[in-house]
Amino acid sequence: MSGQTLVSKVQKWKAEEVEELAELINRYPVVAVFNLSGLRANLLHEIRKKLRGYCTIRVAKKTLFIKAAEKTGKKDLVKLVEDLKSSAGFIFSDVSLFKLKLLFDKNKILMHAKAGEKADIDIVVPEMNTGLPPGPVLSDFGKLKIPTKIEGGQIWIAKDTVVAKKGDEISPLLASLLARLNIKAVMKGITIDKGYEDGVVISGKDLEIDLEKMKNEVIEANSLAIKLAIDIAYVTRETIQTLIIKAHREARILAVEVGLPIREVIGEILLRAEAVARKLKEKVDSKT
Repeated sequence: MSGQTLVSKVQKWKAEEVEELAELINRYPVVAVFNLSGLRANLLHEIRKKLRGYCTIRVAKKTLFIKAAEKTGKKDLVKLVEDLKSSAGFIFSDVSLFKLKLLFDKNKILMHAKAGEKADIDIVVPEMNTGLPPGPVLSDFGKLKIPTKIEGGQIWIAKDTVVAKKGDEISPLLASLLARLNIKAVMKGITIDKGYEDGVVISGKDLEIDLEKMKNEVIEANSLAIKLAIDIAYVTRETIQTLIIKAHREARILAVEVGLPIREVIGEILLRAEAVARKLKEKVDSKT
């Protein structure tokens, strides 16, 4: 293949890539970008499968994405990649940025751990046949205090053993052994660096949502709103029952205070009158 033919093919591929990216930009109102550094290829593949239907994930060169953004007239999209120095991952979606961020946070994949990473779960080596022949690896099990036995020329784990707690740093020895046993211990996913929606670029940090905190704030705001509505007698579906009960209670109190002889309070009025009469009698008796 001549150099000219190769250049021609590369140029054709780049032109097709720009066209495809431009089509995605035009089709989807939300675009997000993530850094590819440190991402494993199988992780990207698994997340694509899990989120199929919610978004389209593409890896593309920064320069080609910029050309596609300019081609569609959405020049603000260039801000998504202005800090990147190489290829990046792009997410195209109909889902709002905040929901998209939550989706990616909730759909992380359990992966094999590397030395120095922290466990995202309690790591348990289960009672099992490891399939490994006896040898130097036995000393590794011993160092990690994993009880073993030899049966049929293979190493068996004698009982379920917790080798690390959630949050513990994983040692090189443990990382190596977990890989050999195919035990996964760390959650990996895609972290959105920036997103674009409705002409606005939002940083990944600003997309962070503490759902539990937000839930508590909504509950508190709802409680305060209902309390205020009741205080000012503002009738809504949520307050009408409480307002009727409150009005009924206050009406009874007023009726008793003014001595209004109606069926609902006549008993209380008579008891109150009797109590007043008793006190008057006691005063009169004390002076005679």
